[in-house]
Amino acid sequence: MRKRRVSWRWAVVAAVATALAAAPVLAGAALPAEGSDASADVLLAKVRASSTVAWSGYGESRGSLVLPDVRELAGLPGLLGGPTRTRAWWRGPDDWRVDALTLVGEADTARDATGSWTWDSADRRAVRLDGELDVRLPVAADLMAPTLGLRLAGTSDTAVSRLPARRVAGRGADGIRLRPRDPAATTIGSVDLWVDPESGLALQVEVRAVGEPGPSVTATLLDLDLAVPPPERTRFVPPVDATTVTGTAPDLAALADRFAPYQVPSRLTGLPRRARSSLSAGGVGTYGDGFTAMALVPVPQDLARRVIDRVDPEDSDDVGQISTPLVNGVVGIGQRGRAYLLVGSVPVERLEAALAALRANPPRRIR
Repeated sequence: MRKRRVSWRWAVVAAVATALAAAPVLAGAALPAEGSDASADVLLAKVRASSTVAWSGYGESRGSLVLPDVRELAGLPGLLGGPTRTRAWWRGPDDWRVDALTLVGEADTARDATGSWTWDSADRRAVRLDGELDVRLPVAADLMAPTLGLRLAGTSDTAVSRLPARRVAGRGADGIRLRPRDPAATTIGSVDLWVDPESGLALQVEVRAVGEPGPSVTATLLDLDLAVPPPERTRFVPPVDATTVTGTAPDLAALADRFAPYQVPSRLTGLPRRARSSLSAGGVGTYGDGFTAMALVPVPQDLARRVIDRVDPEDSDDVGQISTPLVNGVVGIGQRGRAYLLVGSVPVERLEAALAALRANPPRRIR
């Protein structure tokens, strides 16, 4: 395998353009504010309990990660490699709507008690998904500051400390910093959260990779309303001219989880596999906790070959590597044509060790 680190030229261009476009927002967010006397541990506990807080607001996320343009990754390269602006209404964990605003319309997600809707206004296409997937690619709703902060705050093996307060979304927000207790086990150097001290909502999130001076991913709320949104704001009804379909696997990761014919291992490179819901058929394995998260996705051999050809044109060992400061990936073809995608916020050496283990002891076929 010839290791290829994704060129930083385009990452710098994207980061500079995003910073210029968001200059007024950043200036406002950096204004000092008088913080509360709450300890870092108390603030972290409030963030972890914030999923039931009702809110609505307008936000922006920005990423500077360069991923290969492979169609099965859907909109992920754009989501993590540039700005995304969203409007959200949150009544609870099973009752919310997030609209991602684009130049040509909206890409919306609405969650209810029994499933979710996705809506593409440009294509006039609505997709209904019953139940909740354990594994899927990230979407804009995952990168709103309150949802991203809630997920990252759930990491258990971290040290937490206070940061100076800021004004975010017109409010004073207390700052806390999360650092991994084992820095060598993850690509994440720190996660900074600015938290509304009353509600516990994360209003701004900055994720820094190890050794990087600036954040690789930032999410900020630009305005916030803590009143409970009315039910009609989160309810989605397909327009009369929409193409409406019922789906079971909206992306590559979900498709593998539902239909991959292998039983993936319960442990991989020492990391335990996470518990799964009854909806999962077991095709995908997610391992580790928080900062050391790693996913194993069995993929078709032809897809693996396309990715390898894209990221390593001079391939000699059926393995390709994708490296960014925050997320690493390895795709490889093993015995009997089986192929795997391994991705996570862990050093690439751990992903390579996991691939070697899978090649030496392929998962057994379950169907």
